[in-house]
Amino acid sequence: MKLRMQITKEKEIRFISHLEYVRTIERAIRRAKLPAAYSEGFNTHLKFSLASALGVGVVSMAEFVEIELAEPMEVHEAVQKMTAALPRGIQIMAADVTANNAPALMASAGGADYLVVLPYSGEYVEAVAAFNAAESVVYAKAAPKLRNKIKEIDVKFYIPEICAKQENDMLTLKFSCRITPNGSMKAADLLNTLNQHFGMQLPVEKADITRLDLYRAAADGRRLPMLEHMDKSIQ
Repeated sequence: MKLRMQITKEKEIRFISHLEYVRTIERAIRRAKLPAAYSEGFNTHLKFSLASALGVGVVSMAEFVEIELAEPMEVHEAVQKMTAALPRGIQIMAADVTANNAPALMASAGGADYLVVLPYSGEYVEAVAAFNAAESVVYAKAAPKLRNKIKEIDVKFYIPEICAKQENDMLTLKFSCRITPNGSMKAADLLNTLNQHFGMQLPVEKADITRLDLYRAAADGRRLPMLEHMDKSIQ
């Protein structure tokens, strides 16, 4: 069976790398003494994975970890043991189990919701309206590993629309971002796009970015939860 959990990456640990976040979870699994399955071969490792990598500096209320267990275990017992083993900054929000032959959680993510808050007292209404009305917006970002050193992204493919409001010289943006097998895009790249194409002067380095949710996408476009049988007693 596979144990699946929705976990957080909170403000106090937002600047650790994705690799260190993964290692922290691995150490917690070992401390919790879950009956986790291991790979075969000379260099064995725990069979677990995260649904989608998170950028450094981004807070998340919706990270998802999948742990393959070598033997059955009650969800609530597993959550109790993991809760005691996890450090400050990572909480378990929900959990469920599924069969070992179920599609990997990593391949299930279809999109994510984001909240961005940053200081800004300039004009934003016309810029946001122009972005939302555009059919295509191509953002060029540096890509040192590519031959031409530039990667072009059609931002509207990933983020069709944004909502914005301004209060006390603080600008709040909310949007959903598509996740595909070929990749996604970062919230910071959206902010750079608004600066590059729509005349805004957003201080990207001062943005507080939070991933609010991660979800699956049905063939007909409907949003589906990542966890199908959540243990509500965790809340």
